[in-house]
Amino acid sequence: MPHWDDLSQWMKAQLAVFTLEIWSFQTFTMHVHPDLERRWVAEGKDPRVMMRDRLRREFDRHVRPRLDWFFVIEGWSTRTRDATILHIHGGAATFEAGDEEKVMLAAARAAGHGLKGYSTVPRAIHGRKFRKLQAAYIDYLFKFTRRSDPRLREKRFTMSRTMTGGARAFWGLVTEG
Repeated sequence: MPHWDDLSQWMKAQLAVFTLEIWSFQTFTMHVHPDLERRWVAEGKDPRVMMRDRLRREFDRHVRPRLDWFFVIEGWSTRTRDATILHIHGGAATFEAGDEEKVMLAAARAAGHGLKGYSTVPRAIHGRKFRKLQAAYIDYLFKFTRRSDPRLREKRFTMSRTMTGGARAFWGLVTEG
């Protein structure tokens, strides 16, 4: 079996979902606020890294420190078959009643929604509790990650450090017993 470092991003996401599904988790889709996207692109910043850091900070503040989470960032629309506003698809662990709402609030704030000085963007926030484990969910997350986008770098997937540790440990159990 391949070593953890040799696994594809798709497989690492699959392992993250396997480990999160043992408990429960909230999925989310957030459009990056257009003002943030414009600023990051103009300044040459990597939107994935910016969202990673903002999500970590908002989850620590609004849900709990060291929360398990992951996301994929993309900028392509299935509906229009063209480039669209950058958005993330991801999930975060939920352990207690009310965590789903906290996760959605934190993810929305990380994407620039619900903050002072930012306009409201309709239909920019979606989410639901994860219900059924199947490969199609991971396929959905990665559907446009190979499509060229000048705003994004090659790596489009991110996991929290604790999620990486959990998924890596799970992979170790699977491959090494």
